[in-house]
Amino acid sequence: MIDAVETVMMEQGYAALSARSIAEAAGLKHQLVFYYFPNMDDLLLAAYRKRIDQVSGRIDEALQSDRPLQALWEVHSEPSQAALTVEYMALANHNAAIRAETVAFGERIRREGLARVGAALRTDDEAAGVLNPFALTMVISCVGAILGMETSLGITGGHSETRALVQWCLDQLQARD
Repeated sequence: MIDAVETVMMEQGYAALSARSIAEAAGLKHQLVFYYFPNMDDLLLAAYRKRIDQVSGRIDEALQSDRPLQALWEVHSEPSQAALTVEYMALANHNAAIRAETVAFGERIRREGLARVGAALRTDDEAAGVLNPFALTMVISCVGAILGMETSLGITGGHSETRALVQWCLDQLQARD
């Protein structure tokens, strides 16, 4: 049933989420939705938390890699899940429980990633005044997310050039061995 939430979101958008649409996607009778979940918020939160766990795992893996800046970039710029991310963000604008979970997740991921990203950055005098791990994680996350979303829609103009620029920047910012 939890997977059916994302199926409906991907096929029809978050606004189509209802006990009936979710049950239909899961091949169940709609009454079973409320048998397993007392209300829609509980079901939506369960689905979102599953998604958050998946994304957290990918980010944790990226931060543990030998080149965390590049790995983090790859996670954030991946277009395959961009449409679902957009749907969850839109849902967060209208659902207080999803919004609170989104804020908590975003803040936690940023805090956890700062030390690892900071350790991966150059520390020479030229870089010291400019490089900030928080700012860099924001740039990686935001630019990557936009590229992923646009690619999922079929918009690709300027993407290869942007990816090349980001890769060059990350190579310049990466701590030298």
